[in-house]
Amino acid sequence: MPQSDGKPTNGSASQSFDDLDLVTNGRKIFSPVEFPTGHVAPNRLFKTAVYEHFNPHGGGPPHSGHYALYRRWAKAGYGIILTGNTMVAKDHLTLGRDLLIPDEITDDVLPPWKRLADVMHNVDEVTGEDPPSEDGFGRPLALIQLSHAGRQSLNVVGGRPPNAPPLGASPIRAGQSHMKTHGWFSRWLHRNMHPVPIEMTKRDIENAIAQFVRGAELAARCGFDGVQIHGAHGYLVSTFMMLKSNIRTDEYSAETDPLRFLREVCFAIRANKNIPEKFLLGVKINSGDYARDGTRAGSERPLAHVREIGSWGIIDFIEVSGGDYEDPEFVDSAASFKSPRQVIFEDFAEKSMKVLAEFNKPGRRPPPLVVLTGGLTTLPRMASVLANDHAHLLGVGRLSITHPEAPRQLKASIDKRARGEPSDAFMHDTHKLEEDGLGMPPPSYLSLHGLERVVYYWLTLLWKVVPAEMPRIMCASGNVNWHNVMLRRIAFGGDVDYTIGTIGATVRFYLPGVPYAPSDPKSSEGSSWFPLFVALAGVAIGVVLGGRFA
Repeated sequence: MPQSDGKPTNGSASQSFDDLDLVTNGRKIFSPVEFPTGHVAPNRLFKTAVYEHFNPHGGGPPHSGHYALYRRWAKAGYGIILTGNTMVAKDHLTLGRDLLIPDEITDDVLPPWKRLADVMHNVDEVTGEDPPSEDGFGRPLALIQLSHAGRQSLNVVGGRPPNAPPLGASPIRAGQSHMKTHGWFSRWLHRNMHPVPIEMTKRDIENAIAQFVRGAELAARCGFDGVQIHGAHGYLVSTFMMLKSNIRTDEYSAETDPLRFLREVCFAIRANKNIPEKFLLGVKINSGDYARDGTRAGSERPLAHVREIGSWGIIDFIEVSGGDYEDPEFVDSAASFKSPRQVIFEDFAEKSMKVLAEFNKPGRRPPPLVVLTGGLTTLPRMASVLANDHAHLLGVGRLSITHPEAPRQLKASIDKRARGEPSDAFMHDTHKLEEDGLGMPPPSYLSLHGLERVVYYWLTLLWKVVPAEMPRIMCASGNVNWHNVMLRRIAFGGDVDYTIGTIGATVRFYLPGVPYAPSDPKSSEGSSWFPLFVALAGVAIGVVLGGRFA
């Protein structure tokens, strides 16, 4: 089984750096960085949001599984740790198992969130003391990502009755641009998964803004350092910004004032008297959306958005990402850092740095910091981003799953090189998942794992003769599902397992129960589903093959 030791199992070498440059620029990763609020992160590694799927259906607060997962990341030494997307509306979830902001903030709902904040800050569970300061490490900043799924909230599992449409900027179905290329089954399934949204009224908009504010107030009261507003990847905030999803003609038009909704959310948070003035407020935006919006990502429109956000004087950081969940290349990307999509948003991040520098003037609040997320899986790439001023902070998502101790492993590699010792850690791309969806062969086929692989192999053969295709988003989400399943493993001290392919990961993603800690009395919930599924699938294949070849 491949181990999370920072060493690759395949992939090409990164761009060439001599050891002196690599050490010099690599050490910048572990230099402190100050935000406009005065908060100081001990290093520049920003653990970005990854989809978790850890809660019971219907969403809820953090629990023992979250504490175990975030404790591992906190001890790993990230400078900033951001939660997975935490939904602000219980009737607009993603796949139904999200962290969820409560409807009301009362003393009864605070304890699990306070504990998560302490865990993310790496506070000692016994003494309550902060972690000791080390060279490049210390108390991480803890942030919550606030999100509203909008039109991407799925039917039923999104928290609404069957066929109740979600809210959206305009009545344009999620994924509508791709449906013409789908087969009949894919179109039928997509229509049932994604009803046409209802255009939000002004009251709906006011309610949504209040939900974001409530999420930020909860974070402030529970000891988090700040929040990030998810304005990317096709969720509600981004749909107001994009021409492809917003055809309104009122004051929220994407043509005349595309950032109005985001602006009102951010200013409402700053105006709340229960939220400290020095509370971190960040925004995640999506360079890839502009390319699919009829706008080149390097053109003036997206940079104008960055410039406007910088002009508000209330935002502390902007995370630059790319793509949305309508785009399979985004959700299933296993491409190298220099893929066309990644080049687009790396270039966008660099230009954003220059645009925001315009606001760095005496007597004015410092401009937002820039976080670059995507493809930063090797030491040379990380060092290059900082050396060339492409970003202030390095967003780490999937690497935090495949290599949960990445910060300390990176620091150890740099220190070894500084002493003149060889180190190959993080010099190559991370392992790429097997394209057949089956994963690497298990050590033995005389096991449940071996039976599982045989079952999936026959299922792939049978599916080839079925005259139907799944929606592109479902086919592409296997990579996301795999990383989510690995989250469950690393939360409780395990390593990633490449013998589990994307097919097996997708089954595990949907069938098992909630990943509570083993010591939690609820930990046995759902534990029998997976073996039962494998057994039933095997019987079904036997029946089909028996009928076909009898």
